[in-house]
Amino acid sequence: MCIRTILVPLDNGRHTRSRVAVAAALALQHDAHLVGLASSGWVPLPPDVSGTLGLAAYQEVASRELQELAQACVHDFGQQVERLGVSSHEARIEVGYPADVMPRAARYCDLTVVTQDDPDEARALQSPHAPQEVLLQSGRPLLVLPYAGEYSVAPAAKVLVGWDGGREAARAMHDALPLLKKATRVEVAVFETPDDVDIAHGQQPGADIGLWLARHGVNIEVKYLPTRVGAGEALLSHAADIGADLIVAGGYGHSRWRETALGGVTRTLLGSSPVPVLLSH
Repeated sequence: MCIRTILVPLDNGRHTRSRVAVAAALALQHDAHLVGLASSGWVPLPPDVSGTLGLAAYQEVASRELQELAQACVHDFGQQVERLGVSSHEARIEVGYPADVMPRAARYCDLTVVTQDDPDEARALQSPHAPQEVLLQSGRPLLVLPYAGEYSVAPAAKVLVGWDGGREAARAMHDALPLLKKATRVEVAVFETPDDVDIAHGQQPGADIGLWLARHGVNIEVKYLPTRVGAGEALLSHAADIGADLIVAGGYGHSRWRETALGGVTRTLLGSSPVPVLLSH
């Protein structure tokens, strides 16, 4: 797999510039085309439109405001990526909510870069369901950036990969190959109790996937780390112990609806990771 097209959502939240900076850095590292997408949303109908404007006039004014906001996001994106030296880029506006338009656009890209929800930022400035919908509906990997702290936009020096022998983890491993090849060190960790290790693994848990990665030129180390806590918490704890710059894991879920029933590991990584996380479903 090669990263040739990267998608980044545009809004008026305070994390947009840092998210675009990371997406731009990745585009430069992988010689990729960068797409900025602003979604204008829909005009909500007020409970009472019997005032002086009337319904039609209200919709016209509200639509214009939404378009102007989206246009401002697109303009800022263009100026920022030009300054950062990204030569191949485009920005567009689509009518609809991010949770609806982002998965559709992500299907035509190799990677989508999003930010965790920030509990200190106004809900209206965020797209709380969009990352989950992109993960579960696009068929493409999702890079989730933490809303707090600092993280490198350079190739990750240390990458922690969570491996359980399942389909989602295999998909994530494959999708992350371009990033893993650039890493100085990649550690594959199997977080399972001895009772949980089954035929998904070979005689030595993690050895087969380690060999596969080594054949791709990845500097790999495999560790079997039995745990009694949830895999999500174990991943975050071990990532802190080794100073990981990136976590790679499978994304699990059982619903295509907006009230997505995410798996526990996925929910933990989406909402709590202090370092970037690459997820695939």
